[in-house]
Amino acid sequence: MKKAISLVALSVVSALALSFSVISNKTGEYVAITSEDRVALAMTDFALDYSDYKSWYRITKDAPNTGDPTGFLDGRHRGVRAYREVYVNEIGEAVNRGTAPYKYPEGSMIVKEEYKDEAAWKEGKKPKIKLMVKLKEGTSPETGDWGYASKLKAKKVATGTSGKAKFCTSCHVFVAGQGDYVFMNSDFLSQE
Repeated sequence: MKKAISLVALSVVSALALSFSVISNKTGEYVAITSEDRVALAMTDFALDYSDYKSWYRITKDAPNTGDPTGFLDGRHRGVRAYREVYVNEIGEAVNRGTAPYKYPEGSMIVKEEYKDEAAWKEGKKPKIKLMVKLKEGTSPETGDWGYASKLKAKKVATGTSGKAKFCTSCHVFVAGQGDYVFMNSDFLSQE
């Protein structure tokens, strides 16, 4: 009984001090959640599995994205000569196909394949991969609750004020209001 009361008291104190940011580690001690832990917890409601992304809705189904249609690339995403194919999972598909203002639900994933040029795209040479994952609301307000990764087998996503998250968000923030940090959607494609 004493132990239960102590745990309740500890939980209340921890909740007030850390906004419910406590977890139990292997030793049974309570420790503050790091920003990486927060992302891991946010990801527990859905799997970070996008190995079948080629079966998802291909946003660029009519033609790959190329050039610099946003004016923000400046060498990013392989620059103006690159060919990019973009896919969204079933969770985010309806939002992506809709109209602004967009609001992607938690668990939405967007995968971008980047080919260095048209020849590499036509040959299907191994592309560079970029991933965006919509996290639980409040997980990463600095990134609009999006996490970013650059590997097909990513175990973690960059969020908050990490260098990668800042780098990605520095462009994506320009479509925060109407695109929920996502450039490629039906409104954008209808303008190309």
